This record gives sequence, C-alpha cells and structure tokens, in this order.
Amino acid sequence: MNEDTKKALETKFGDRVQETNKNIYSSQYIIKSHELIEQGYKVYLLAQGTNVPYKGSLGHLNATDDVYELIDMFNKYGADSNIAITLRDSKLAVLDIDRHTPDKNGLQTLKQLGITANFDDEVVETTPRDGIHVFYRVPDDLDVSSLKRNIGAGLELVTDKITVAPSVKGGVAYKHFGKSFNEANLMPDWLMDLASNVATSGNTQNKRVPKYSIQQRWQMILDGFTEGERNNQAVSLAGYLLKVDVKANVAYEIIQKINNESSVPLPESEINTIFRSVYNAEKRRRLGGGL
Repeated sequence: MNEDTKKALETKFGDRVQETNKNIYSSQYIIKSHELIEQGYKVYLLAQGTNVPYKGSLGHLNATDDVYELIDMFNKYGADSNIAITLRDSKLAVLDIDRHTPDKNGLQTLKQLGITANFDDEVVETTPRDGIHVFYRVPDDLDVSSLKRNIGAGLELVTDKITVAPSVKGGVAYKHFGKSFNEANLMPDWLMDLASNVATSGNTQNKRVPKYSIQQRWQMILDGFTEGERNNQAVSLAGYLLKVDVKANVAYEIIQKINNESSVPLPESEINTIFRSVYNAEKRRRLGGGL
C-alpha cells in the first residue's frame, strides 16, 4: 500500500468516526436520555423501533443513571435506539390507556365505572398505537407491589418499566405533553382504589373484590391506620362506612379520628382529599343518588 492510498483511507476512516460521533451527540434519543438522568431516572435502551431489549442485553437490568455508561450503550447499539426508564426506582407509576379497538377502550371503561378523569393537568405521553400513558407520582407510603396491573378493559397500571418519548415503534413516535416527569401529580385516590379492588377472575365480574375484610377494617378502628398502608386503608374504610349507610359527616369524623390516633397520621388535607374522592365514587355507584 503506497503512502497516498494509506492517507486516503485514514482520512476516510477519520471522517466516518467524526460523523458517527456527530450523530451520537446530536441524537434526540441520547439528548432526551441525558435529560432523564439529570432528573434522577435510570435509563436503558431498546432495539430501534421496538419495545424489545437488544439481543444479548439485560433490558431493564442494564438501566443506568451514569451518563458515560449510557454513551457506551449508544455507541454499541446505535444513536437511534429507543429509550425506556425503570419506574420503581423513580417512584412513578403509569396508567396505560389503550383505545385502538372498540372492545378495548380504556377511556370507555373509565366512563362505565363512573370515573370522570381529567388528564389536562397531568404528565401525558401518547403511544404509536393511539394509546395514552399518564404518569403519576407514587405516595411515599404506598407499596405498588400490592396493586393490580390489569384494572379494566384497556386499562393497565404499570409500575415496573416503560418506554418513553421520543422512542419510535412501527415508524410512529411516542409524544410527550405537559410537564416533566418530576412534576407528575400524586396518584389519585380513584386509581389507587381501582388498582386495589379488582375482581379476581379478570374483568368479567360486576363487583370488585375488597382489599380488606370486615374484620381487618374493624381492626383499623381499634389500632389506627398502618404506616405503608394508610392511604389504602383510609380509602377502604371510608368506602365501607358509606356503603353500609353511615351518614357522610359521621363517616368523615370516624376516618379523621382514626387517622389522628394512628402512629403516623396522614396530613389532614390528604384525608380530606381521600374522603371526598370516596364520597363522590359512592354517589356515582348509586347512580347519582344522595347519601
């Protein structure tokens, strides 16, 4: 190989390396993943245009909050790799609403359950198949492992991992709307209640199975709410009292008294929010009748 040929090859190789680096650092995927790491989330990569981890990778087990590790991943797999985050590390949960088939429309399911959900002020992403991902912050004392994933036709509560914008699937991108994940609102009581009380045989039953037995509810009255279960217990007991026709003001006083006597009480504002949500849910259950 003569000297001129050698220099030409070196120049060509150098240009390719420079172009590769340019693509890496200008990629919207890597830019977004760096933003997510700065916000405190762990990121991992998926095969381009899919929700599938790269062959040979460990998927979400490779999730990292180290920028240099992430750059190595992009160098290995490509600058346009789809990106995903782990949710349990981040104290986030996602309501996944499908609406791509008539018999599996999550918005219709919510309507049938009497839940009027307004997502205008939530952190929302749309999916390539016209679905909706609504991101919520998990209450500190809520154990998400106790919640159900399948909560209705076209409705899932995702608590482990999720693909995020600007990832692409089938040529269509996920799109982000509203605030950053760090500004997500607290998971609403109606969602915690829905995920805690799901029929054991799927969505074919009309009634949902209570999370707590009557004996456990009376134990709450005696012992107070348990740290780590306070929100769920307050929702369950308030719903039970209203369903057995205890007057709303009396039921509220009972819940407030139990909370105040608990070892670690919830803030009064949170108790107010919980009770109001349960009260409204019970009104809807009675087809708009008063209590």
